[in-house]
Amino acid sequence: MDLIGPLQIRVMHYLWAQGPSTVHDVHDALNAHPGAPSLAYTTFLTVMRNLAKRGILTQTPGGRSHVFAPAVDERTYKTGLLRHLRHEFFSGDLRQLINHLAADDSLPDADRARLTKAVE
Repeated sequence: MDLIGPLQIRVMHYLWAQGPSTVHDVHDALNAHPGAPSLAYTTFLTVMRNLAKRGILTQTPGGRSHVFAPAVDERTYKTGLLRHLRHEFFSGDLRQLINHLAADDSLPDADRARLTKAVE
């Protein structure tokens, strides 16, 4: 599973939710989010072309612009990412991964307790 960066994941979240879109669509939508940095059209173009080269997006001509669509659905990507984390960071040990999550004091106590119980 290819790991992708923060801007790439923002683009993917948009495309998973909205479906096939042009760079212009993504640029306008993501720049409109309150508190989001205003990024150039060419930044999004580069990000989306790179995702297409990596096989994460498809790119098809659509008149004067290109339409990009997810080549991987969100569930498949997330499952692959979690599998990668489990194998690369926790030697494949699910118990170790869950214990690590349960130790995260930013989670509510009830969630941490459920994780701890799941390990037992």
